[in-house]
Amino acid sequence: MVLESPEKDWLALSLVAGVGTQTLQKLSETFGGLSQIWQKSSDQLQQLGLRKDVIERLPKAMEVRSFQMEKRLIESSPNLRLLCPESEGFPANLLQIHSVPAVLYVNGELPDAHNLCLGIVGSRSCTSYGREQTKRLVNELAELVPDAFVISGLARGIDTVAHEAALEAGLRTIAVLAGGLQHIYPPENQNLADRICQQGALISEFPLATKPVSHNFPIRKRVISGISQGVLMTEASVKSGALITATFGQEQNREVFAVPGRIDSHPSSGCNQLISRNQAKLITSATDILEDLLPSISNKAGIQLSFPEPSKLVQLPRSELNEQQIMILDILNEGAQDLDNLSLITEGGPQQLLPLLLEMELQGWIQVLPGGHYEKNPSIEIVP
Repeated sequence: MVLESPEKDWLALSLVAGVGTQTLQKLSETFGGLSQIWQKSSDQLQQLGLRKDVIERLPKAMEVRSFQMEKRLIESSPNLRLLCPESEGFPANLLQIHSVPAVLYVNGELPDAHNLCLGIVGSRSCTSYGREQTKRLVNELAELVPDAFVISGLARGIDTVAHEAALEAGLRTIAVLAGGLQHIYPPENQNLADRICQQGALISEFPLATKPVSHNFPIRKRVISGISQGVLMTEASVKSGALITATFGQEQNREVFAVPGRIDSHPSSGCNQLISRNQAKLITSATDILEDLLPSISNKAGIQLSFPEPSKLVQLPRSELNEQQIMILDILNEGAQDLDNLSLITEGGPQQLLPLLLEMELQGWIQVLPGGHYEKNPSIEIVP
């Protein structure tokens, strides 16, 4: 591609020392696009809070060696596109986040506004359970929404499983890299990266020759969540970096989902913690995810969801329940309650109740509402 404005402006200014993504956003919003900045006086730029040494570097932004080298690399790469927030085709979801990437290097196809995008993340050292659940959920998603995109980070473990499962199921997938597109990491995923370019895209906000250094990994996680309507954690411990992606998702007002594991399972401890703290919705199927994702996206994709009808009651014998379960279901039969109220009514502290509530949710007897309230599943009928 031949670099022209506005992409050339954003690239040049993003390489200026002391200019970050939020500064570029502010300049663009103030002047109606970065191409206007070249005509602005030092006084005008100082009024926006730019330091004097930064202002002095701006006029030479397109003359410095780093820009000239990057420009040559981009223009000599036939399959590469450079997008900026002013570009047609820049992911609309990313424009909604706090720190919008100044540029995106793209090799492949990006989603349109109508495509459902689900971020899938998890532990690098995943177990067979994590792999199986990731594959199952991706396959279910492919059946329900054939034009969906799976977004992940090309890392070992769950990321790799998610990308491979998406490709095998016929979905498109996007890998967000922690380095430049010239450095595929981990190196054993080079073949996978090549396949993704044919059925999705590799993207990065870092210059092409940037190596995937450690501090870039958390930075790219905001892009994984930002480009998605929802983020799914299929298996992660409490110390997994995947929890950073979930946190970004919450900050960006994205839906966050988690697959539960055994309560004594260390590899699932992060997922279980998010669920127990009402920071993620417990899911057991792709349908659970789709009913909470943006209705407008679901409708555009023509999804026909099959949820249990309240008229089709499932009878639950009282004799199969313990005293606490009966008390909770009787209380919730009168209306939804939050964890604090349930703790008071049942005379048990939150830490005692959470494992029980999690087990009852897994059984399908209760469900969690937005805001952390619990309600009885309307399709459950307790019988003598």
